Amino acid sequence: MLVGFCWLLGKIVTEYLCPRTALAKMFQRKSSSKRRRKSVRGSNGGGPRQQHLSKPTVKRTLLPHLFRIYIVTWNVSTKFPDNISLNKLLGLEASAQSDADLPDFFVVGLQEVNAQPQNTLYNLFKDDLWTQKFKDLLKDRDYVVIKTEQMQGLLLSVFARRKHLLHLRQVETEFTRTGLGGIWGNKGAVSIRLNVYGCSICLVNAHLAAHDHMLEERINDYEKIVQEHKFHVKAKEAIFDHDYVFWFGDLNFRLTGEATTSAEEIRAMVARDELKKLIEKDQLLLVRREGRAFQKLQERLPQFPPTFKFEHGSSEYDMKRRPAWTDRILYAVRENTYQNVKLTVEQTSYKSHPSYNISDHKPVSSEFTIKCNSITREDTIRPRSLKERVKKKSSLLKTVIRKSRRVMRKPQYSGERFREHHYQRLSYRLAIANGTESVAQLHSFDDLVSDFIDGGGGGAKSAQIYEDTTERTVVFKPIELWLVGEQNRIEYTIPAGFEEGTADWIGIYREDFTSLNEYLAYEYTESCKEHKQHQMNEQQTQYLKNARTMELTFSENVNVPLGVRYQLLYFQSTGSRGVTGLVGISNTFAVEKRCPSPSFDDID
Repeated sequence: MLVGFCWLLGKIVTEYLCPRTALAKMFQRKSSSKRRRKSVRGSNGGGPRQQHLSKPTVKRTLLPHLFRIYIVTWNVSTKFPDNISLNKLLGLEASAQSDADLPDFFVVGLQEVNAQPQNTLYNLFKDDLWTQKFKDLLKDRDYVVIKTEQMQGLLLSVFARRKHLLHLRQVETEFTRTGLGGIWGNKGAVSIRLNVYGCSICLVNAHLAAHDHMLEERINDYEKIVQEHKFHVKAKEAIFDHDYVFWFGDLNFRLTGEATTSAEEIRAMVARDELKKLIEKDQLLLVRREGRAFQKLQERLPQFPPTFKFEHGSSEYDMKRRPAWTDRILYAVRENTYQNVKLTVEQTSYKSHPSYNISDHKPVSSEFTIKCNSITREDTIRPRSLKERVKKKSSLLKTVIRKSRRVMRKPQYSGERFREHHYQRLSYRLAIANGTESVAQLHSFDDLVSDFIDGGGGGAKSAQIYEDTTERTVVFKPIELWLVGEQNRIEYTIPAGFEEGTADWIGIYREDFTSLNEYLAYEYTESCKEHKQHQMNEQQTQYLKNARTMELTFSENVNVPLGVRYQLLYFQSTGSRGVTGLVGISNTFAVEKRCPSPSFDDID
């Protein structure tokens, strides 16, 4: 039996590894080996094979990269941010110079923002007053508004430090209405999803059905949001397809025992600091334990008093309603999504801010540290010689045979059990490679050996490989001067492997822009125009996958103020309300207006 197995092993190595693999040559005819050795050596030892081996390779190493996300949720009860300071809410000092150890991202989710018709019309042209208030506070600390999404009274904004801008990709927004059976947006959820250094993050700001007796409606709202929230990023269409999920808002879950526990009794328990006993009555905690809603999410149990309901302008509970922890922040992480990276999240703070009293809710904040990875180190590796490669593969072949013998000597492995436990192991693949059953194609000897040594297993093979696509950025040719009232031609380089969107565009921004919506003018890219003009053939599609230099001309009608420096930003986009991402930033440049040439009438 062992002799037959070795014969089969040699046959498969010969048939499937092709003449390219040095080890396969051992099983070929002697005359063929001599002919191939001549072609490899060449007359001077520098044939095509030797040239290929002489090329150094670059090993890229994934190193852990920790990011901090600071999340705020607040039901503002239609109030405006007049005459209030938001520094304490965001954990900031009075001046930017005094701040230390700032988070990488701020995420602000508000509910019951004033959405009267006149305010809605105002928001079409300018930022919402709350967004503007947060932006004015954070711009001095070099934060930029990445995206804002609003659905009536629900408002969600994401701020990022400027240094991260080129590493945020595939930004998309979504919303789901749950009010009045799904036709009204006073209840529901808005969300922003994005990739941060290759990790996918989904941020959900929700406002669910109110009142103590509406528990089933809240559960139905949750299910509707999960089912109807659909994104357009491949493999990340649903909320829980993402690596990290942060779900927060006025979730409106109350305390059980409405008939037995009055508002006065709850207030007394809070005064006696019996929060652990009181939290056991929390509806959200109970439905999560029962698996009826939010079961995929985690939460550190609140150690702060209930955040609802207060008298406006004070920190006294309104006894017309039973106090409850309605304002919550939950999270989830898919730790084992990737083979080569284990994702982690740590909740470092979770607290309320009782000093803010313009609303009947107290704001709640939480800070998280999450792990993403980026390729931050590259090492050049000397290629092994042909002799070294043959020696290594010979050693691996001996390892395969030795381990296969051990497997064959185990009497407890019946045929069916062997198939069940070793489906992806080399020993099983070798046994059925020439049979009628279809398995993964054997491409190389290295693949076979690594599969055998790793022990197979469906879980490992089904996991993805972590890749940081933000390495691929568009590079602008330096711009020295921009002439107002004239056409301006720019050049930029598209990297190899970069997938252009159907509506890529380049915008002109002030150097100190504070939001990605603050473009002064824009032009769609030439590739975008090519996409729209005709259906490209396979050769043209292949061309677009290679690195190439492009040109784009801005119209003479682009008019920007003088005396300010500007930048060009390249956005990868699929269109309005589509998926977008910043993938290129130019150098800063000045603008001038050329003096007109004198005419004959100007000459005396």
